[in-house]
Amino acid sequence: MGAVRLAVVGTKGIGRKHIEAINAVPGCELVAICDVDADEAKACGGEFSVPCYVELDQMLAKEHLDAIAIATPHWYHPSIAIKAFGAGLNVLTEKPMAVTVEDAEKMIEASHKHSKMLAVVFQQRAVPMNIKARELIESGAIGEIQRTLLVAPWFRTNAYYSSGSWRGTWKGEGGGVLLNQAPHSLDLFLWISGIRPSRLYGKAETVQHRIEVEDRATALLEYENGATGYLYASTVEAPDNVRMEFAGDKGRLLLGDKIELCRLEVSSKEYNETTDEIWGSPKAAWETIEVPVPDRLRQGHEAVYEDFADAVSNGRRPMVTGEEGLRSLELANAITLSSQRNESVDIPIPRKAYSELVALLAGRASRRRRRGTAKTKRM
Repeated sequence: MGAVRLAVVGTKGIGRKHIEAINAVPGCELVAICDVDADEAKACGGEFSVPCYVELDQMLAKEHLDAIAIATPHWYHPSIAIKAFGAGLNVLTEKPMAVTVEDAEKMIEASHKHSKMLAVVFQQRAVPMNIKARELIESGAIGEIQRTLLVAPWFRTNAYYSSGSWRGTWKGEGGGVLLNQAPHSLDLFLWISGIRPSRLYGKAETVQHRIEVEDRATALLEYENGATGYLYASTVEAPDNVRMEFAGDKGRLLLGDKIELCRLEVSSKEYNETTDEIWGSPKAAWETIEVPVPDRLRQGHEAVYEDFADAVSNGRRPMVTGEEGLRSLELANAITLSSQRNESVDIPIPRKAYSELVALLAGRASRRRRRGTAKTKRM
């Protein structure tokens, strides 16, 4: 087939990144744009010389498309995607793919029903250093994982949250740092390690900003193999400096602005069983892993679109499928659910119960706003 014919739904903010990426990738063609703001749609359509629409149904009926890209606020992703699948189109959606795992599964079911592709934007999977870190763990460089760590500060100001009426609200975002800033970190954390928690105890709080949703979240993680972990994400700590650590019985991998790898001469399990040394420890060697950068490297949204266009054209799986996109969303949902219940929760979480919780929180926040008491101290 020729270039993949795309329309972008939601043109403000990140939507412009999508338009720019489509225009930069030879395998893609921008055919139309859609935005509920008529002035924005008209201006954007004129700027990029494509038809503009306010009504999604009208665009789907009139334009000859292969796929749509969704760049709207989170709550609208499922309904837009399901309409697109019904119209016979493939879908690329911004993260998070939905607010709740229940809605995410509806998107996945619709994509299967209509035999169309659902892909999620997690462009950091295309970064060579992240790919190398995953390859090292997959190759057994650190052995069986015993401990994980994610520290993800994504600093934001009150001015940021005030820049859009939907930001920082349950009705607009459906969550805070866990759903808006941290999804890339959560996705990489799960993807690089290759394992996901089976149980966690989470705490989500609003500690610094004038918002309804959480600006700080922490969780203690448990894995089926007995490994444990700790996760921290916030918009209150500066500067931004995401760090991950994966410890196994054969070594340790640290990932930040570089990869540091520790290899044990003998696995900790074997050493423990065989040594007669009272204060002994297996010999360890640290190294910084050099990651070559390809001469031709697309980054950011361009990497996503290059992959998506090739996947659509050749009928293969995209970089991040809907099923994979759901995993980091479920981790975020689980932390919120645990925090609200003040107890540990198992993963998978109860779908309907979480949807009902978010609806309750959104309704409660709306009533507070009407009374003029929108600020939330603790979640």
